[in-house]
Formats: sequence, C-alpha cells, structure tokens
Amino acid sequence: MEMKEIHANAAYKVLSVTLAKGEGMARHYATSDAFLVISEGKGILKLPEREVELQPGTTLTIPANEPHSMHVLEDLAATVVLASDAHIKFTDRVAAEKGKV
Repeated sequence: MEMKEIHANAAYKVLSVTLAKGEGMARHYATSDAFLVISEGKGILKLPEREVELQPGTTLTIPANEPHSMHVLEDLAATVVLASDAHIKFTDRVAAEKGKV
C-alpha cells in the first residue's frame, strides 16, 4: 500500500492511495469525513452496517470516526479528500502493520 498527500490547503488535503491485489487496509477510521473516489481496480469496503463494492467511478462519503476496512480484489487506485487537520487511525495496530484486514 502506498498513501501520499498530493495537495493540501487550510481547508482540506487530498491523498493518493494505491493498493495491490490481495492487499488490504486493517480496520481504521478518519477523524473527519472522507470522500473516496476510485479511479481503477476493484475492492470491497467493509463498513459497520454494509459492504460496498469498489470499482472505477465509485464515489463514497465515509462519515468521521466510522470504522471500516478494505480488501483489494484487483490493483486499486483511489483519491481520498479529508479535512486538513484529519488523521487516519488504525483500531488494531498489529493488523495494520501486517497489512491484514
């Protein structure tokens, strides 16, 4: 997984996120709303009440502090927009370090 900030100003920041097939993001949350745009690949986003199939063109707003995880089915590229002071926090540090969902 690669996550890098590609733009930031006083109001928001934009992250570029890429994950390879089979990778995932362990359960985590953002401290602000997160707007997600999938540009390539496929994956499954697991939210507390539902699962969302991710594919090119998928857009989704994830509310602040809502825990979620992701599993990648095909190499995936996404753009994430967060508040400028937001942080991403993993709920299970061991799983995060091992890249498990």
